[in-house]
Amino acid sequence: MEIKISVRNLIEFVHRYGDIISSSMGSSPSRMEEGTRAHVKIQKQRQKEDASYEKERYFKYSVQKEDMMFIVDGRADGIVPRSYIEEIKSTYMPLEELTEEYNFLHWAQVMFYGFMHMEEEELEEILLLLTYHNLETEISRTFERRYTIQELKSFVDETIEEYLKFIREDIHWKEERNRSLKSLGFPFSRYREGQRDLAVDVYRTMRQGGKLFAKAPTGIGKTISTLFPAVKALGEGEADKIFYLTAKGTLKTVAEETMSILEKKGGQVKFLTLTSKEKICINDEVNCHPDHCEMAKGHYDRVNDCILAILKKEKRYTKEMIISYAKEYRVCPFELSLDLAYFSDLIIGDYNYVFDPRVYLKRFFMDVKENYIFLVDEAHNLVDRARDMYSAELTKELLMEAKKAADKYSYLKRPLKKINEKFIDMRKALEERGGKHTYFGVSDDLIFLLKDFLQGFEIFQKEVQEEFEGREKIVDFFFAVNTFLNISELYDEGYVTYEETYGTNVRIKLFCVDPRDVLIEVFKRAKASVLFSATLSPMNYYFDVLGGEEGDFRRTLRSPFDKEKLRVFLDAAVDTRFSKREDSYNAIAENLERMASKKKGNYIAFFPSYKYMRDVYEAYEEKYGGIHEVYIQEPSLTEKEREEVLGLFYQKREKSFLAFMVLGGIFSEGIDLQGEALVGASVVSVGYPQVSYERDLIKEYFSKENCGFEYAYIYPGINRILQAAGRVIRSEEDEGMVLLMDLRYNWVQYKKLLPEEWLPLLPWAEFK
Repeated sequence: MEIKISVRNLIEFVHRYGDIISSSMGSSPSRMEEGTRAHVKIQKQRQKEDASYEKERYFKYSVQKEDMMFIVDGRADGIVPRSYIEEIKSTYMPLEELTEEYNFLHWAQVMFYGFMHMEEEELEEILLLLTYHNLETEISRTFERRYTIQELKSFVDETIEEYLKFIREDIHWKEERNRSLKSLGFPFSRYREGQRDLAVDVYRTMRQGGKLFAKAPTGIGKTISTLFPAVKALGEGEADKIFYLTAKGTLKTVAEETMSILEKKGGQVKFLTLTSKEKICINDEVNCHPDHCEMAKGHYDRVNDCILAILKKEKRYTKEMIISYAKEYRVCPFELSLDLAYFSDLIIGDYNYVFDPRVYLKRFFMDVKENYIFLVDEAHNLVDRARDMYSAELTKELLMEAKKAADKYSYLKRPLKKINEKFIDMRKALEERGGKHTYFGVSDDLIFLLKDFLQGFEIFQKEVQEEFEGREKIVDFFFAVNTFLNISELYDEGYVTYEETYGTNVRIKLFCVDPRDVLIEVFKRAKASVLFSATLSPMNYYFDVLGGEEGDFRRTLRSPFDKEKLRVFLDAAVDTRFSKREDSYNAIAENLERMASKKKGNYIAFFPSYKYMRDVYEAYEEKYGGIHEVYIQEPSLTEKEREEVLGLFYQKREKSFLAFMVLGGIFSEGIDLQGEALVGASVVSVGYPQVSYERDLIKEYFSKENCGFEYAYIYPGINRILQAAGRVIRSEEDEGMVLLMDLRYNWVQYKKLLPEEWLPLLPWAEFK
């Protein structure tokens, strides 16, 4: 068995120590660019001093440990062969404050490279250099240490042996896991229609690599049909880790329940559900500074002992278990969960852990040495989520709040003043253009000013530790700038930039119109990816915008449910187009009353907007109030309130229950109301997203391919319709009806997008 790890990851895992420092804001493009420039400057200087100096020399060290081949590799910043090896670090700290013992991890890296070089060249002694370059003063300071081969070999052996304590536990577990998965059969007595086809396609993708786009209607059992072949591939060595990615928390629960089913059938898989820092923190307030949290203080001194104890004793990484160990060892539960992800077979989490450039799990994807599997549930949601994740904006309002708070810090005040002047110029130009301006590209001047602010912010973070009113505003602006610069690095043909004024505010946004190319790069982090949804239709649209490439697989499966169990009616006399909506209220109210009165039960009426919903609700109550029990959805419900609303569908009643809800909201997808909990739904309109400037930018962008209106409005709208109607039939025993209300369903371009099993649509006049 081969164990591969980079020098940096090995050192940072084994030798980490001290506190979690909340002021560590991550690496911005500016900071990384400056660090690169520091490296280049030192490397050029060394090459002038000695022509034999080499930069970025690759090293690899292999050693047999019992039945394992342990392989470590990485690149040293600089080397004069057989003479010295150098590690270069950039900093804003005054060099006079740095001591030789400032950070042992820096020495540990160069010590490991030194040993690898000595092994290659059979050297007895070597000089190690650790150089710090101050990014503000452009001055460097170098520390030197000389080591013998015996000293460095002892250090390397001890480092590897310490790491192997964890690896041996992991290997022992994987042997047990693989034995259990080898004999694991499909957990149910039979496959549903289409279920075996999907599972076979998923397994084939796991083995061959690439992407599979699968439209898997409700009832097929898409969660088990993707997870079962994925864990089988895991047990056969076709994959090293599975990421099950969802857009909603409820879908994480479904994945957990599916894994519990496999566990009961004998399949042993360690799975971890990643929980946000806010939800797993054991303090009343999330503040990760060691002065405010005892878990943050000394966290890295204790966390490895905690991890080892978990590896020896636990087989499931639940939220409750993680919190229990975090309390016992006094470590941060969120950081502990991220470390346990290293030793998990399956990670269940939100899309952002893989796709979002701001928060994705860099520890896995910066230096990929394993075969990953991505399972993307409800993949239709990834289109707009990707647009959001790969877009960034800055506003004058946010800038002014930061500027006011930073008034007494000259190194912040100066760059913020310059950025504000840029916004003032922007506003003046926008006033002449009618308040909006769209173009391709990113202003070099703005990028320069934002990077200048980040330099000042680095000094601020180092020098100003105390809390004060307004500090949060400065930090908020830092994050916005950091994101803007990160996204500017991704900017390509799939972007547009727009500026706009609204009120006294000014916004500039880098808007990702087409996330296709960015997603293609993300999917390269995995050996295989499966994107699946009940409503991945039309397939060509999702294949295009979600990064489908030549050689990727597609599969469209039929619904396994009896077509006769769901009756789909159409009232084409209702015109819900925006200019005609006021004329439709009474007709819709009458249809809802007729639907709810024909058979006592629970019904949902879905609307394209809150306003339309309220207007029809008022018309309904005025004419039919009191006949049935009625609920109208409120915006921004809490998780508890959402559960209370779902509970309404399980109450015993003397009358029918009619819920007024919005398309695309929390109740139009991801909820499972089986049996008598829901017997019918009406869907008003063809579901267009709200008309907006950004939607029109999408329309304009894709118009060059003659599909602008379809990509911006029709396809997203039909998806919302399919999701909402999909709430009615959730199991083989369910029966129900759906009423579509809009004249456009009789138009060919809309009718062809409806599921085959819905057709022909039944005239509403025939409803009995």
